[in-house]
Amino acid sequence: MDHAYPADLARFVLERLEVAAIGCNPTTLARVLSVAYQASLLREEERPLSFRLLLAPPEHLPLEEGPPGGHHRLRFDEPRSLDEQEIRRLAPAAKMQRAMIGVSGETLSDLRIWGLVQTGPAWLHAIQGGRARGAPMPEGLSVAVTGPGRILVSRGGITIAKLAGGQITGRSPDVFDSQWLPDACAENRRDVLAEHASGNGASLDAGLLRRVDQQLLRRIIANIRLSRHGGTVVILPHEEAERVARTGKPVSLKYRFADEEPRRRYRSLQLRLLAALVEDGKHHARAPTWETYVESADPAFVAIDEALLELAHTIAGLADVDGAVVMNKRFEVIGFGGEIVGDLPDVPRVMRARDLEGEEREEERTDGVGTRHRSLYRLCAAVPAAIGIVVSQDGSVRLVANKNGVVTYWDQLGTGPMEI
Repeated sequence: MDHAYPADLARFVLERLEVAAIGCNPTTLARVLSVAYQASLLREEERPLSFRLLLAPPEHLPLEEGPPGGHHRLRFDEPRSLDEQEIRRLAPAAKMQRAMIGVSGETLSDLRIWGLVQTGPAWLHAIQGGRARGAPMPEGLSVAVTGPGRILVSRGGITIAKLAGGQITGRSPDVFDSQWLPDACAENRRDVLAEHASGNGASLDAGLLRRVDQQLLRRIIANIRLSRHGGTVVILPHEEAERVARTGKPVSLKYRFADEEPRRRYRSLQLRLLAALVEDGKHHARAPTWETYVESADPAFVAIDEALLELAHTIAGLADVDGAVVMNKRFEVIGFGGEIVGDLPDVPRVMRARDLEGEEREEERTDGVGTRHRSLYRLCAAVPAAIGIVVSQDGSVRLVANKNGVVTYWDQLGTGPMEI
């Protein structure tokens, strides 16, 4: 397969967006992507570069705004040339989590760096599963460099294309929008809702807890990615997870947690959240909803959200140890440092899902991936109800499950300019 380069990425983007939506013509877009690509290969005082470019003139951003509710536009009194060395010098002052480098120009001779845009970090929350809502991404095309030769092109908060490893991929379906993934843990949500109802008689929508589950998993994945170490998370049915804890098969855990209340931290936080939502509904005469939790500044919701975030950090940190983190479908952490062992069936081929539900699939051989992936494929073949999440060192994310008796995986590019 031929390798792709910035000019190919520019053509790919233009096939999906009209020139008017991009804010520059095909020639200037190709030049911007080429400069970004060359800059991605440089280092600043031995540090790899990561940065975001915003392709929009300064006049498109308001003068009197700033984070967290807006964008702080800082225009240079004299524009700078757009080249890789200028980006290398500016990148440390424009941390990609909080800022963008502003670029504009209708022709190659007009292309300039006009200044910086402070966005703040709130734009990451939706991508990483947070409840806080900051200002939306600035209108215009953005180019994010996350590593050598790794370029993402987005418009607003929506990823259009990614160039990595010499290959271009478009926006993939967000597997968190699927039905199969939340269905896999539906029994746990029913149990939590039943326990909540038995305590106060209030009935709530299971869809709300589905969003909380999604939030936790997104945050775990985001934090594993940020470590640049990679990691594996295995989610097993409750009975299977207990068997692993007792026998060490088919996953031998180096570190096991005691079966006591702290292991059930997530369930406790779910029940606290439901109780807080009911109490909020009594005080404000409104139905308890996900939006209530996301938008309210009530200290009870803030505290629960911080606790969920800390739990996600804790689980992601366990993945830094070699081996898999093993959880059950109640999201209790059984242990970590897990090695998939035993006489498990060989899986020479798997299916790559091309849609959310895995109805459209194509067959692939497994000899082209590493041990981490192949062992997870064998586990999902042996335990059909298992779910596996593999985060590679380069940040790519793959979810694995047994779909109708066949091991199937979903690549997760996501919907934001940080690939999640």
